[in-house]
Amino acid sequence: MSPTLLFALFTAMAFVLFVLEVFVPGGILGISGGVCLLTACGFAIAAFGPTYGSFTALLLILGTLCGFMFWLMKMPDSRIGKRFALQTAIKKNDTIDPNALKTGDRGRAETDLRPGGFARINGKKTDVVAVSGYIEKNNEIEVVEVHGSRVVVRPLGKELI
Repeated sequence: MSPTLLFALFTAMAFVLFVLEVFVPGGILGISGGVCLLTACGFAIAAFGPTYGSFTALLLILGTLCGFMFWLMKMPDSRIGKRFALQTAIKKNDTIDPNALKTGDRGRAETDLRPGGFARINGKKTDVVAVSGYIEKNNEIEVVEVHGSRVVVRPLGKELI
């Protein structure tokens, strides 16, 4: 095969591998695409001579980098990019600041606490840990300890041993 045909073939193969890397993550296809691109640059030098081949290889690499930067800016807003990206936002007011809790605050377990889970305390959802054992969903709970973001609770009406 002629170096010109091999240049075109490896260039096309590099771009196909770059596109496939978007859908099959892991880096193997992207690295293979980079190797194909560098191989295409070598065939450009063989096909067009050292002067025009080096210029072609430089344009190919710069064009690929510019295309990649353009893709990074436009992909998240595209229809395909929106399918990959998380579309729901976390509401700041939906969770409670653990520093706002104090011992004795009461609430209700929103999930089974085995021993960790979620509870609604003072009307806000927070991540909690049961002091011991298992607490079923919808049971009344009371805050026993607060250490930074770790909130320890017990079932209401049970004393600590």
